[in-house]
Amino acid sequence: MPTAPDLLNDDGSASMATALLMSHHGFRRDLARFAIALPRVLAGDRSKAEALAAEWKRFHDTLHGHHNAEDQGLFPHVAAQHAELAAVIAGLTADHRRIDPLLDQGDEAFADIGAKAGTAAAVVTELATLLDAHLATEEAHVVPFIRAAKGFPPPATDAEVALYADGFAWASDGIAPEVLAKLDAMLPETVTAKLPGARAAFAERRLRVWGSTPTGASLTAVPDWLAAK
Repeated sequence: MPTAPDLLNDDGSASMATALLMSHHGFRRDLARFAIALPRVLAGDRSKAEALAAEWKRFHDTLHGHHNAEDQGLFPHVAAQHAELAAVIAGLTADHRRIDPLLDQGDEAFADIGAKAGTAAAVVTELATLLDAHLATEEAHVVPFIRAAKGFPPPATDAEVALYADGFAWASDGIAPEVLAKLDAMLPETVTAKLPGARAAFAERRLRVWGSTPTGASLTAVPDWLAAK
């Protein structure tokens, strides 16, 4: 597991880098949780099989949406300002195309998780290896250039407000309280007003899907319970 950059800036402030790195934490966290849960299904415990299949769909949609946002927004913006990153960004974009087929393979396996838990576990292992290298490259080369961005754009519609609240609730799981306090102070009031309810709903979902798997209180984009291994 790589050494990840801090979620907060050196001066202790939150930025758009914080929001991005929290999503990286969430992807690493959930893949590790799938890796813990799937062997149990393979051993015959199907009590959470349906919940795991539903959670995989959410994971797929979240990761695919994250990559689309980068391809259409973040990466072109950074590349336009920092020509020296052209090759790095081209490689990151190519990684997205390599990840897509793995997500599709995961869809097929999780749709029949009772019979294909072994295949699902193999997909999770391959995806974790590819994604971790991808995230580490992004953190080393792209994240430093968004540390100065400390304003979150206000959502344009109520639907966007709900989308952001749900997304930040997912990304908040396992993050240290002091980081969440700084993040919340950066977010638009329309979003923070929805966050308590969204986080409470996510906490119920986490218990339903993952049970007593580790949560932690991370200060970096690597879950602290993984970094400690």
